Amino acid sequence: MHRVGPLLAPTFFALAATFVGAPSVLQAQWSASERDQLAQQMDDAAANVDPDKFPGLDEASQNVSASMAKAEEFLVRQTDAENAAAWLQYLDFGPLRDILGTEDSAVAAAREAIDMRYRLVGTTPGLELTVLRNLRSDLEQLIEAVRLRDPDRAKDLVAKQMTAIAEKIREMDDSPSADDVSTLGAVIGLLKSSGQADDVVQSVRNRFGRPNMAVLVGESTVQSLVNRAVDQTRPVRDCILGTRIVGNASLNGFVTADLVPALGEFQIQVALTGCVSSINTGYNGPVVLRTSGVGSVYVSRVLHIRESGVAADPAMVQASLRTNIDAIEHRMRLVRRIARKKAAEQKPGADRIAVEKLRTQVGAQFVKETDQASAITAPDVLAKVRPILKRLSLDEPTRTLGSTDQELFIDSTLRRSDQLASVVSRPFISNAFDAAVQIHESAIDNAVMPMLAGRTLREGELAGFVENTGLKIDPKPVAATEDESAEDDDEEPFEITFARLRPVIFEARDQTLRVGVRGTRFAQGSRELKRTMEITAVYEPARTEDGTMLLLRKDDVEVTFPGSGNRLSVSQAGLKRTIQNKFAKVFPEVLLDRTLTVPATVEMEALRGRSYRPEVIDAKDGWLSIGVAAIN
Repeated sequence: MHRVGPLLAPTFFALAATFVGAPSVLQAQWSASERDQLAQQMDDAAANVDPDKFPGLDEASQNVSASMAKAEEFLVRQTDAENAAAWLQYLDFGPLRDILGTEDSAVAAAREAIDMRYRLVGTTPGLELTVLRNLRSDLEQLIEAVRLRDPDRAKDLVAKQMTAIAEKIREMDDSPSADDVSTLGAVIGLLKSSGQADDVVQSVRNRFGRPNMAVLVGESTVQSLVNRAVDQTRPVRDCILGTRIVGNASLNGFVTADLVPALGEFQIQVALTGCVSSINTGYNGPVVLRTSGVGSVYVSRVLHIRESGVAADPAMVQASLRTNIDAIEHRMRLVRRIARKKAAEQKPGADRIAVEKLRTQVGAQFVKETDQASAITAPDVLAKVRPILKRLSLDEPTRTLGSTDQELFIDSTLRRSDQLASVVSRPFISNAFDAAVQIHESAIDNAVMPMLAGRTLREGELAGFVENTGLKIDPKPVAATEDESAEDDDEEPFEITFARLRPVIFEARDQTLRVGVRGTRFAQGSRELKRTMEITAVYEPARTEDGTMLLLRKDDVEVTFPGSGNRLSVSQAGLKRTIQNKFAKVFPEVLLDRTLTVPATVEMEALRGRSYRPEVIDAKDGWLSIGVAAIN
């Protein structure tokens, strides 16, 4: 057990490094015929909403009460009194427990349930415990049961939502916008929670089911870890056709790695290409033979790397060898003549034996060394992330490993059962890179929705959220006048309430990246602005003089009020300027302007201390692609 800690959101960018699927190129998107077919399915389902499938309020209330009791019992039993008291104070079961035991308003119960659910979603160690996750799930069921407690009204609500989204689907483009996908996802979530139209839910999830995150490693990186020169000399102690041989043999060559196309695993062909030379002395009775030899050897083996471990194919070995008898030594010429004749007769057979021994010895050594890689236990890449996913109410992403002749790839689909992924495959990165990350808009939306939707955060908590994004941003301060600086010093901390739909904006389209937050309320001291607002910054890829790529913010941070016009009172206009100033610090002028250095703690020695910088930044069709190259 852990004591209650500060509630800070982790980064959706950092999660990208752990998620993994199959190679793809941009394909045909969402055709008009597909949209019409789905819209018709929605219309048909809207006419057949079944209120009997709605979650029952009484049952949901009983489940929450039972889950709170189990959680309390677990905390008291499994940890010391002080820690249990800290947890119970943080969870604060009292208000909801009191309401569930009375005839008070169901709306009040839902309000308390929402507040408690927020306390159960975060980065606090311990929130991944099964007993707390079960409570969170039951709270979500209670919230939906309250929402759908009036069967007649709820039936009309669900039907209207389905009809509205059907019409919206017909109006969508081949490449739906981030708003389109989020809106469609919200309706799918409603259908899922209300038990309606399972076939429609599955149809939409199938169509919006392509991987939405990817990690790629270029062949050059693999080769930098494997490729090496070989320079070995070993003693020769052998006996061939009755002749005892003593000497030395040298092997000079290279070990190389090449990627092999595969799906479901990485395949890497490791090969040794080398030249063999030897200088030996043979002893056959009183006769001494001075010999030399030159030859070549090629050994290759395919490694199959999976999450479960590493396997290897049998080694394929090719060898050739040409030997020369440089001298035959004996004090009698007759003996030397006889020995020379016999050696000539035996040489073809001796060469065949020598070649086979060379194949066997070099092949066995190669197998031994590559078997060491096969014996390595594959690390659990999600071991450290899995608890965080559970704390954030996220499902473990599905993933597939694979390789092409140019890269290793790990594609992943990050979504819960009530969320959507991408409708298009990830784009091909045409520029060279050593490693790359590709993130789709839906991955960001799916990652932050359970954490931030409808939630109120204070300025310090929001700063912590940005600080933990994994981007390690040091905002470059913008010069301010003395009056402005003094005004900033006097400003009180703000708080913002995030929208329930797309609380974080992440749009990668037409070579621009638009990021920001969407809120419904902004307050600072006694001033308050209750309007739907979008606070965004637009970044464009740019290349520096030394060739490094980075993201430059275009213009100032923008604050808009969608759907409500932009006419503000004097005090509201002043608050808008405050929002711009505050978020100018949240969204710095430059992103990705730092080199990335591999920590010294990494097991692979060839990677330790190596630095990388962005060489490719591409934003299109909902995908942000970032490729990096080594600089040392």
